[in-house]
Amino acid sequence: MRELQAGVLVLGLAISISLRAGEDMGAQFRILQEQFERLSTKVDSQQKTIEDQKRKIDEQQKLITNVTTPRSMPSSPAAELLRRIEKAEDQSAHAIKIASRKKPNDSNMSIGAAVDTAFRYFDGDRGDAERPAGNDFSVRGAELVFYADVDKFFKTYLVLNAVPDPEDNDEAIPALEEAAIYTTSLSHVQVKGGRFFVPFGRLSPIHEHDLPFVTRPRSLENYVGGESGGDGVQVQALIPIDHFLQITAGVFNKVGSEFPFDNPVPTRRNGAELTYMLKALTSFNIGDAHSFEWGATSVQVPDHLIRRNLNNMEFTYRWHPTGTDLRERLVWGTEVMRNEKRTRFLSNPDEVELGNDSVFKRRSFTGWGGYSYLEYFYNKHWSFGPRVDIFQPVVPEEAFATKRTYDQTYSLFATYTFSEFSRLRAEVSRHEFSNGSSANEFYLQWTVFWGAHTHSFDQR
Repeated sequence: MRELQAGVLVLGLAISISLRAGEDMGAQFRILQEQFERLSTKVDSQQKTIEDQKRKIDEQQKLITNVTTPRSMPSSPAAELLRRIEKAEDQSAHAIKIASRKKPNDSNMSIGAAVDTAFRYFDGDRGDAERPAGNDFSVRGAELVFYADVDKFFKTYLVLNAVPDPEDNDEAIPALEEAAIYTTSLSHVQVKGGRFFVPFGRLSPIHEHDLPFVTRPRSLENYVGGESGGDGVQVQALIPIDHFLQITAGVFNKVGSEFPFDNPVPTRRNGAELTYMLKALTSFNIGDAHSFEWGATSVQVPDHLIRRNLNNMEFTYRWHPTGTDLRERLVWGTEVMRNEKRTRFLSNPDEVELGNDSVFKRRSFTGWGGYSYLEYFYNKHWSFGPRVDIFQPVVPEEAFATKRTYDQTYSLFATYTFSEFSRLRAEVSRHEFSNGSSANEFYLQWTVFWGAHTHSFDQR
């Protein structure tokens, strides 16, 4: 196009010069006509070249578009499933990224609580029960629980519980029930220290309000001393094999609420006076609906003067049929114990100088006992079942007034669970005591939880 413009200018100049010089108009016209034709031919050639270049560019652009743009393929079920999986993975990765961000309250502790109340009727002798015969209401416990992550190596928790004392006008003073530190970074092993419930058997390490029934079996009350609280350290290891096998070992001042020997003033213990615990626990499944759990525990005080030898065998069977969302299920729990205790007692009750060893005699008592119960969960609200509890009290043989050498308790219990935070439970029991007396007992328990309350029995 620039050459065309230049030609027109040259043509104009030539015409102007020719006119001014007065030359022959015919000759000049022929010259101009020839120049114009040559310019027109050149313009047409350049225009054709431009159109060819544009066509080539358009063809290349179409080729690039066809290569980079995916062709629409007909969808199939497999392709749709793959697309959904990829979308779910992307969403999960995004959620994990958000959850892993440090939050303002990450270093704050979690707090939970439980309130356990009950109505009770008892028609036996006052000496056979902790509370008087007749009717009464009681706050069985008011518990406050604190949990916290210390750092990436340790966690800790603390439990305060206020239990009314029937001997002190039902006065309830908060007391330290548990305070423990445990590791979180060791592979297959957890080390725990402080004050906590020792895992002796099935029910001893369970808080009172988390039991599957209202009252703790009297065999555990007599042999262990209620809940298996202890001050010490334990190591729990999950053996790295294909089958589940857990080993727990610990050493404590004592296990249970009672001091294991009758010193007037509890003092520091030597190595033989400490309490040693060893437990093995395993489980296996049969099909999809049946599971079994076996365990053996031994608690020893090896000192020859105050020896304690308490051995336990536990068994749990669970039936949880598939397709019921675990609402309908059955739990059968059993413990059998052998208890041997060597204790000291005064040969002369009038002797008051307890520091004189000559007034003490030591004697061993051995007894067998245990309990068994069934709990059937009809749906997510209702569960019920029976319980049998039999044991030999740790008393001298000559103390038995009759031929009955066992304490026996037969119970029925039923639970209505409103939600995971509240429940109502009834229990009726018939007691046959070793001294020949008997009693009937009825409980109606109402329990609520709130906050981070995570040491629950969990329907074991």
